[in-house]
Amino acid sequence: MTSTVTDLVVMLDHDFPMAWAEPWDRVGLRVGDGRASVHGVFVTLDPTEEAVEKTAAAGANVLLTHHPPFLEALDEVTGSSTAGRVVLSAARRGVAIVAMHTNLDRAPAGGDALAEGLGLSVLRPLERSLQEVDIVTVYVPVEAEAAVRQEMIAAGAGRIGQYEGCAFVGQGSGGFSALEGASPRVGEADGAEVAEKRVEMIAPTGRGLAVVDAARAVHPYEEPVITVARGGLSRGVARLGRLCSTTPTSLAGLASAVSERLSTPVRVWGDEGTRVRTVAVANGSGTSLIGAAREAGADALVTGEVRYHDALEALGSGLAIVEAGHDATEWPLVRVLARAARRAVGDGAVIEDEVHLAWWSRGKGE
Repeated sequence: MTSTVTDLVVMLDHDFPMAWAEPWDRVGLRVGDGRASVHGVFVTLDPTEEAVEKTAAAGANVLLTHHPPFLEALDEVTGSSTAGRVVLSAARRGVAIVAMHTNLDRAPAGGDALAEGLGLSVLRPLERSLQEVDIVTVYVPVEAEAAVRQEMIAAGAGRIGQYEGCAFVGQGSGGFSALEGASPRVGEADGAEVAEKRVEMIAPTGRGLAVVDAARAVHPYEEPVITVARGGLSRGVARLGRLCSTTPTSLAGLASAVSERLSTPVRVWGDEGTRVRTVAVANGSGTSLIGAAREAGADALVTGEVRYHDALEALGSGLAIVEAGHDATEWPLVRVLARAARRAVGDGAVIEDEVHLAWWSRGKGE
């Protein structure tokens, strides 16, 4: 089991690679000492002062959240800002803060969380976007290919979704003629031709050179041919799902189910009698996914919030919308984080926060 905060972060990075996060995001260990032993992990949605206090009161020293404590760099850490107070409170109590944000959104388990929480059968990601990656290509003698590839994997290459060690391998022959002073380790000095393999693997942006160094360290050639190029890898976000019922329900029925499963009031855009079978879901803000939901043929989009005029436009195109609140649609992610933490530190060391919303509503006449 995990012994230090850094060990925990490494295991979480395996489940939700931080390289999948948006460039503007701040994920991983944001506050605290990575060398500290883990005494317990408190898992919740937001890193608030209250959450820090709950962590310490539970005898834990790691606060694991979806949202990071800050997104902009802090010019100062004082009590004059909310983020500063959270950092100071955590430091005083010896609590480390670890965030898994947009990398969790892009992870398969994170993407499925809301749809599964609503009882939908997941069909596919709602939208795919390209994320920049480094593509490392190396030409290596056949007998050395396995060792070179293993070192590339150890350096961070080859992870695609829930698969590790992904590589394209092709076979051919490499030829060379050594100049005076060269010291080839394979073949003769003049006109050598060697059976080789071409190995291509992707790596997170910025890790390409580290993968090159790892491959070079075990490559048998004095001057191996290794290249790095920039490419794009398709990542799925949000989900398209289908009601498990054999017959369509009404929009009113869908809204009631969402409200019950997420324990929150909902706002509905559309005629309550509209028949619904295929549902797009997006935790948090779903405005940017309205177009993808329409193109996917969804009858309704369930999300945290959308902008007013975008909701009107969606209605005009035949897409109903159910807004359940940003945080309500993201609490299912807390369960995903808690499961990962339990695998890392054991069941007894993880405390999962109870679902609670940062807002409340008041009905007419109350």
